[in-house]
Amino acid sequence: MPFEVCLFFFLVMTGYLITGSLLRERDRGDSGGVTWRGKMMWIYQVRRGLRILAPYYAALAIAWLVRAPDMLGAWPWYAGHLSNIHMAFLDRWPSGTNHFWSLSMQQQFYLIWPLVIWWMPRGLIIPAVCVFAAVGPIARYFNDHMLAWCARPEVLTISCLDYFGVGALMAIAQWRGMLLTSRALRWVSITAFSVYVVMFTTHELGGPTFGMRFLQQSFLSVGLCGFIACGITGFGGRLGKCLKHPAMLRIGQLSYGIYLFHNLAPLLVGKVMPFLWNGAFENGVPAMLRIGVFAGATWAMALASWRWIEMPLQKLSAKMATRRDA
Repeated sequence: MPFEVCLFFFLVMTGYLITGSLLRERDRGDSGGVTWRGKMMWIYQVRRGLRILAPYYAALAIAWLVRAPDMLGAWPWYAGHLSNIHMAFLDRWPSGTNHFWSLSMQQQFYLIWPLVIWWMPRGLIIPAVCVFAAVGPIARYFNDHMLAWCARPEVLTISCLDYFGVGALMAIAQWRGMLLTSRALRWVSITAFSVYVVMFTTHELGGPTFGMRFLQQSFLSVGLCGFIACGITGFGGRLGKCLKHPAMLRIGQLSYGIYLFHNLAPLLVGKVMPFLWNGAFENGVPAMLRIGVFAGATWAMALASWRWIEMPLQKLSAKMATRRDA
């Protein structure tokens, strides 16, 4: 399986979790019989900033300090959560900061999604989300045409809306009574993931995909919904025991920090141990040693972010929620 599956998993998960949270907040607000949207929008953005943006800007600060090449001249794009648009038009893939494209896209989603879920009439939410999800594969269908003026149209938000939209549709289905243990959900997900595997493998082997590759990631998104449902309800057997192991839980806890810092760690290590870049660590055991050093640095940075930024701010966010509910 391509490594991109892990990234798409988090994007689908984002659509599912954020939509579910917003729907529950809408039910709570509507039942109160008072005007609530403006106040909750402010609270939502503040809590989002505490949980997500503080570590994000810490990572940007490190990128600036280690002199990540693209950060020096394009920092406003990163600070303004528009780096995916910036990278779409670059003639090169920026070293050390290329992973920020997906984070910028997520921030754009966080910003606009409450407007859809909270302000859209209830009867129009499902049609609106379906249209939102359909835009992604439609945009990818025209990717080849967009290459004439855009080097990487696949990193534009418009090309990725189905990842968020499919996750959102699962949250809406659950909101309307679907159980995550639904056999229909499992079979639809298994079928969609199987189609994705066939399409991906056929393309990699040079076989025909009959012009349907623009739907490949949509099938993957639907397939990942089943995995998300199983993860929430719990896996059985050895897989379940493996996923519940303290080491796996710890990795999940630090996953945001790991993603934030995994490309920055080699740049930081290069400032401290520049000999790792002198050519003697390119192959064999030395190369494995260098990868181990980079992995250790990534883990240390993610752990520091969790202990001194994410965990304290999450506690503050929880206090805000408690005061709101009181």
